Amino acid sequence: MSDATRKPSVLFIADACETSATLNSKEFNDKFDILRCELDTKEEFIRFLEEHEKDKITAIYGGFPAFHKIGGLNRDIIEHRSFPRNDLKCIVLCSRGCNGLDLDALREYNIQLYNYQDDHDEGLIDDLKIHEVGNDVADCGLWHILEGFRKFSYGQKLARETGNTIVARTNAAEKDGFAFGHELGSMFIESPRGKKCLILGLGSIGKQLACKLQDGLGMEIHYCKKSEESSISGSKNWKFHRLDDTIYAKLHQFHAIVITLPGTPQTKHLINEKFLRYCNSELILVNLGRGVILDSQAVSDALTKGQIRHLGVDVFYHEPIIDEKIKVSDKLTSITPHLGSATKEVFEQSCELALANILRAASGEVAEDKCFSRIV
Repeated sequence: MSDATRKPSVLFIADACETSATLNSKEFNDKFDILRCELDTKEEFIRFLEEHEKDKITAIYGGFPAFHKIGGLNRDIIEHRSFPRNDLKCIVLCSRGCNGLDLDALREYNIQLYNYQDDHDEGLIDDLKIHEVGNDVADCGLWHILEGFRKFSYGQKLARETGNTIVARTNAAEKDGFAFGHELGSMFIESPRGKKCLILGLGSIGKQLACKLQDGLGMEIHYCKKSEESSISGSKNWKFHRLDDTIYAKLHQFHAIVITLPGTPQTKHLINEKFLRYCNSELILVNLGRGVILDSQAVSDALTKGQIRHLGVDVFYHEPIIDEKIKVSDKLTSITPHLGSATKEVFEQSCELALANILRAASGEVAEDKCFSRIV
C-alpha cells in the first residue's frame, strides 16, 4: 500500500473497552487502522515509533495510565524525529488529570489533548450519564466516612481471625467480660447521624458526596470554597464557609472533613500541623483529592498522638506507593488504592467519550467554545 492510500492509524497505548460500540463500529474501522503498543520503557516506545513511521498515526488513545509508565510525555519525546508530530491530531485520555504531559509542547505542535469530563453533555455519545465519576467517587468517600464512625472493616478482620462473634467484640473492646460492640479500645463506635461534615471543595464529587451523606447518613453538611453557591446553600440547607484563614476557628465543630480539591501549588499541604491543631480530636479525615494536599508527617503525627480519630485515603503522596505509616494502622485508617471512580460504568463511558473525541478531532469538528473536554 502506498503512503498516499494508507489509512490514518490510531495508536492504543492502553486497553479500550472491548465491547465499545464506537471501537467496533464500521465508521471507526473504515477510517482508521489500529496499532497497539504496550508501554514499558521510553526507549521501547521510541523504537516502536521508528518501526511505524509510515503508519500515519493521527491519534493516540492513552486510556487511564497514559504515559505514566515511561515517566510522562515530555518535550524530548515529542520532538524526537520519529514522533508523529506532522500527522498526530490528538491524544485522548480516560482520566480527568493530565499530569506528566508537556502541555506547552503539545500546544506548540498543534496536538489536541482531551481528558474525561461528564459534567456537560457535548453530544458526543448517546445516553451520557452526567456526573458519573462524581457519583462513583462519592460512594468511595461515603464508605470511608462510615468506616471512620463504625469501624466495620476492623470488626470484620477480628471476626475472621477469631471465628466467634463474642470473642471478636471482646477483643475489639480490649477488656474482659461481655462486650456489646460499641467499644474499640478507648474509642467508642458512633453513629454519623446528626454529626457535622465539612467538604473542602464543591465540584461534582463534593456535591454528590454531600447528597449521599445528608440523605443517606443523616449528616449536617457544610462546605468550604472561595465563594458561596447561594442556590445550593438555600435549596439544600448546606452551610458555606470561605476557604481562607477564617476557617481555622471553625474546624473544632466538625466530626468529618472530606477533601475533594485538586492538587495545586495553592492546595499543597493545606492539611498541615496548624490545620490539624484546630480540629476536633474525634475528627474523621478523608482525602479524595490529591495526596499532596496532606502534609504526610503532620497527619501521621496526629494519628499517633490521638489528635484525630480516623484517616481515610483514596489518593497518596507518592502514588502509586502507599505510605507505610498509613498502611500499618488498620484500626485508625481505611485505604482504597485510588479506585474511587473504578466502576464498569465509568470505564465504558470514558472509553466511548475518548473514541468519540478521536473521531471529532480527525474530522476537524472542534467547536472551541463548547468543547469542555479539550485541554490543549
